[in-house]
Amino acid sequence: MIQRGLGLMDDKRAQAAGGAAVFVAIIAALLIVFIILVNPQERAELLGEPTAPSSVSSITPSGSLVKSLLKATPGRIDYFAQSEINHPLPIVTVQTRTETKVLAEKNVAYAKNALFSDREDSLSFSIPDLINTGSVVIGFQLKELSGTLKVSLNGEEILRAGESEKIKPVVVPRNLLKEDNVMAISVSSPGAAFWRTHAVQLENLQVVADVTSLEGQSSKNVFIISEVEKKNIEKFVLKVRPQCVLALVGKLSIVMNSKEVYAGLPDCDLGLLSLELSLENVYQGENEIIFSTEKGSYLLSHINLISTLRSLEFPTYYFELSEEDYQKVIKNNLKARLALSFVDVVAVKEADLYFNGHRLPFDTKDVVFTVDVNDFVVQGSNALKISPRKTLEVRELRLDLVK
Repeated sequence: MIQRGLGLMDDKRAQAAGGAAVFVAIIAALLIVFIILVNPQERAELLGEPTAPSSVSSITPSGSLVKSLLKATPGRIDYFAQSEINHPLPIVTVQTRTETKVLAEKNVAYAKNALFSDREDSLSFSIPDLINTGSVVIGFQLKELSGTLKVSLNGEEILRAGESEKIKPVVVPRNLLKEDNVMAISVSSPGAAFWRTHAVQLENLQVVADVTSLEGQSSKNVFIISEVEKKNIEKFVLKVRPQCVLALVGKLSIVMNSKEVYAGLPDCDLGLLSLELSLENVYQGENEIIFSTEKGSYLLSHINLISTLRSLEFPTYYFELSEEDYQKVIKNNLKARLALSFVDVVAVKEADLYFNGHRLPFDTKDVVFTVDVNDFVVQGSNALKISPRKTLEVRELRLDLVK
């Protein structure tokens, strides 16, 4: 019996605990429903969220529409915190480097001409970059010569020298040069003195040339222009400080988006070169600028591309309020309700509304912002200006009279 009594008591306790849990769940559900249905301003205060200033309240649209005074679709309203946007680029060095290179060499070259024997010698060499190869010179030491020395290149004679002449290095005419070249060395015939042998021996034969390297001749940089910046550019300027030795450099070339914007000899080390560029050559998104030189070395510093922006004109809207409607508003028979609907449902929307000269700031994440403006309307013509503190996309703007 005692055990049965204890069992009944445990069942009652369990039932009581279950009932208490159900009661707590009901209370929690009611609180959630209350928070959802309560006015957003009061809900923000309950949850400790930031609220709009006291002069402007974000309220849920309510009441029946009596008359629509203003309806507009503002769309995107851009905002800039500054009047200029700078696109600085790193220091750039563009240069061509000319070096003397040995194209071919031969320790000993020997040729002879006799009655029953004739021998020529040759040396082949290649010029991989014919355009950027400067002076080509053939040099050697004359060890032995009897008769007349003859040297030809690609079938054209470039040297003829007798025994008594002082032979200097031979500068090859550029018009004779090819990518693949053959130099032939021979000696004249003894002629009537058939018993003689003419011979020539050259040592340390070399073909050398001045070859210009173009590896650092140009430098490419990329910068980005945003959509908002592109739409509002009024002036676009490139500034750069060139450092160089005027006597040692050729033209400096600047190409932006495949269009040459400068080609000339700048004043070396004397200050900034400033160029105003055509807005047609400035693209939204990626832009490419290339600096290059045909000769010598330039150190380019303080490179900056500057967008000067036109003054932003924020939209202003007007509507008329008749004397009859004005009286109803000031007597609180009707409410003048302003509503802005936004595209973005997540980001914070910040702006100042100027209603007939009265500033009404707002800062909200809501997709719709509404405010009653009974205290600010005037009889006759009314004006509303939207001045964003960050770029806004306003889907619709309405000013209605509601009950």
